Amino acid sequence: MPRLLTVSRAARLVGVSRGTLQQQIQDGVLPSFEGQVDIDDLTRAYPQVQLEDNAVMEKIENIIDNALKRARGDKLRKLLAPDLSTLAARVASLSKELARIKHQNQWLNDVIKQTQDKLLELEKTAKPGSALATLRIQLDDALNQPVDDSDVDELMIRDTVLRVMAAQVHLMPSGHEFFVEGNNSILEAALSAGLALNYGCSNGNCGKCKAKLISGEAKIIRQHDYVISEAEKSQGYILACSNTAISDIVLQAEEAGSEEEIPLQKISARVKKLDKLTDNLAVVHLRTPRTDRLRFLAGQRATLSTVGIDPVEYHIASCPCDDRNLQFHICRQQGKPFAEHVFDQMQNSESIMVEGPQGNFVLREDTTRPLLFIAFNTGFAPIKSLIEHAMTLDVNEFSHLYWFHQNDNKPYMHNLGRAWADAFDNFRYSPLHIPATATQKDIATSLSKISKDYPELDNFDIYACGSTASISTLNDFLNKQKFPAEQLFTETL
Repeated sequence: MPRLLTVSRAARLVGVSRGTLQQQIQDGVLPSFEGQVDIDDLTRAYPQVQLEDNAVMEKIENIIDNALKRARGDKLRKLLAPDLSTLAARVASLSKELARIKHQNQWLNDVIKQTQDKLLELEKTAKPGSALATLRIQLDDALNQPVDDSDVDELMIRDTVLRVMAAQVHLMPSGHEFFVEGNNSILEAALSAGLALNYGCSNGNCGKCKAKLISGEAKIIRQHDYVISEAEKSQGYILACSNTAISDIVLQAEEAGSEEEIPLQKISARVKKLDKLTDNLAVVHLRTPRTDRLRFLAGQRATLSTVGIDPVEYHIASCPCDDRNLQFHICRQQGKPFAEHVFDQMQNSESIMVEGPQGNFVLREDTTRPLLFIAFNTGFAPIKSLIEHAMTLDVNEFSHLYWFHQNDNKPYMHNLGRAWADAFDNFRYSPLHIPATATQKDIATSLSKISKDYPELDNFDIYACGSTASISTLNDFLNKQKFPAEQLFTETL
């Protein structure tokens, strides 16, 4: 009998990306059954997965990573432990499952014993050497074979510990999956996994994160003011912001499938930090209230304003998985009052009005093709958001960032690009200097490095952001390469 795991859980157990397993399934390397994989097939595909008997938990911790930590460049981190109440509930749930399995095993043993007795009874009236006698002997021999339990199924050990420490959520109808660990709510875990689950206040007041529990067990972790009717309770409705998952659950919940499905919001945020990287470039970190976060998709823009200064639109440079902490890369520009305010007057804790999101330069999640990201100068801002979101979703097999910059030395966030490349085996980073006086021909010559690195460019999806002239040059270059237009996504500054 096959022992099936979801692709997400299987990827966690063997320490690879979900996209890698999906590609192996598509290539026929790894068999699948209705989107799941058999643990024995997984073991054969990854024979190097071994655990020390006394180090199961330590190894488990090393393969479970947090989506937000990954997006910021930390490849591995310690598993967040649930509180005692949640831990006890998960152990109790597994104990019930163990009791059911023991009961089933006892029932099977009784059926086997009854079958043996019946065969023996029928054999008494059958002819010597009949098929009944042969069948009884074969059954007896099979049951008398010693069970070799010296080779404990390592992946099953991992799976059992993982289920105690983190519950898996399967969303309907999208089919998305994520893990809930620590004391996180279902909503917090979904957002950290890069999923656009519907929500409003995230504090139990508005009811916009109401979802239907189809199977499994959830537990309320904070009281909420929003009233769920008795009829809805009987149907399994819960608030994702106020509940955690005890066991693996299936949840019917609304998700934003496109940028059009996310409402325009207006939020008063505060300046958390201001980094003036150069005389002409600053990184502004804003923090929203806990009960009024900005919902957006990676690559989108927001309008910023403050008292007495006209609003101006900037790309959001941070990941939607951390929707309270917003980042913007702002250049000093004469005649741009908000930019001048950033460099000359902005203070920590200052109130900034954020309105958004806008734009459709977003990640297409329905493809598993490898990704090429191309940033021209501060076009890196939305590219950074897309890269972090792609890392969080963990669905693409490979990605490469080409950052064309005019700095004399290196790009303004060069260390971040290097950190990504160091932390992720499937990520490459190439900073490429182009002079400030470079012509379109010079830029086209620099772009030729991409086609040299990847002669078969049409295997990729390409996301690019830069000035109008830079994007025009890129379009001309890719047209000459006969690159499929439907696999190119661009944004101009």
